[in-house]
Amino acid sequence: MYFILTPITESILPYLAMGLTTILEGLFRTLAGGNAISGMYLRPIPVFVAVCSGNLMADMAWYNLGRYSQMDWIKRMGPRIGVNVEMIDEMELEIQKHAPRFLFLAKLTVGLPVPSLIATGLSKVPIRRWIGMLVLAELIRTSVFVTLVFLYASAIGRASSEMQVILLTMTGFVVISGMVWWKKRSKRKVSEIRINL
Repeated sequence: MYFILTPITESILPYLAMGLTTILEGLFRTLAGGNAISGMYLRPIPVFVAVCSGNLMADMAWYNLGRYSQMDWIKRMGPRIGVNVEMIDEMELEIQKHAPRFLFLAKLTVGLPVPSLIATGLSKVPIRRWIGMLVLAELIRTSVFVTLVFLYASAIGRASSEMQVILLTMTGFVVISGMVWWKKRSKRKVSEIRINL
């Protein structure tokens, strides 16, 4: 507890760098932040604030990308490229109606926040309607990720050197096998799509 409450005597530059790089790549920076906290290189509260603010700035950039895009152009070009304009209008109304819940749930998933923020921007939903839910989801998501990585890295740090090697090997094996499984799964889906065509 003393570590969390001690005044910050270090430079603010690592926290600023963490916040700025979180704008570009949020998940890996969150994991690196948890690891830096467990190694007692950085303080937990400023890391949490830097990661949350960086993610929220990136979210606002994605929203503004959709907001300042031309929905009229998309609707005008839709029939030419085979997009149903009535479906776009229906989705725009649904996004207008359910934007806070939609963004809250999307933020807690992997891969959905960016398209949902762009769609919310395209639908011109006012920020004041959904920003509270987005901030709440970001606080939950970041705190869970940083805490899990902190606990994992702390456990590895306390383990004996032989146990560290075993845990790191197991982690590497799980990550590599997951990547191999994902590649095989995506190749199988591609081949199934080609067969269906």
